[in-house]
Amino acid sequence: MAARTWRGIVRAVGNFSKFCGYLTGGLIVVSSALITYEVIWRYYLSRPHTWSLEANVFLLIAATFLASAFTQREHGHVGTEVLDLVLPKHWVPWRVVLGDALSCAVCIFIGVSVTRYAIQAWDGDWATDSTWAPPLWIPYALIAAGLWLTALQCGVQIVDQIAGLLGRRRGVDHD
Repeated sequence: MAARTWRGIVRAVGNFSKFCGYLTGGLIVVSSALITYEVIWRYYLSRPHTWSLEANVFLLIAATFLASAFTQREHGHVGTEVLDLVLPKHWVPWRVVLGDALSCAVCIFIGVSVTRYAIQAWDGDWATDSTWAPPLWIPYALIAAGLWLTALQCGVQIVDQIAGLLGRRRGVDHD
């Protein structure tokens, strides 16, 4: 029962990370269209917009940080595979666990800090200095959400990897 519940959690977190990956692809397409729109209006119609650049920055912040959980899920990040060449083979899985644990710790630390910043921006009605003046809690909240999702993805992978490693020692296949 617990194994089936855990598999469901792993699948749900993985699917949500995958959804975020596809969502961020859409955000990049929207950002590209918005940049094209701004170029046409600014240079060909001589009517610049004050909001376009900041909207693009917000979109790309969302795309970058929300995609990080998908990147972690797919092991698409820069890794420490060079250590595999010098470590004994039986240490390699533990190196992966250690790398994921360090990544998770960094995401949690920065996630806590950025979450505090987002709350301060919300409470203090912080806004950018532009004419459009969008609230700053939006990008801070997007950064925090991406980091918390990445930490969740890391946590699920760490528990799954350790269960697999310990299960192999006892002769249990954990796939």
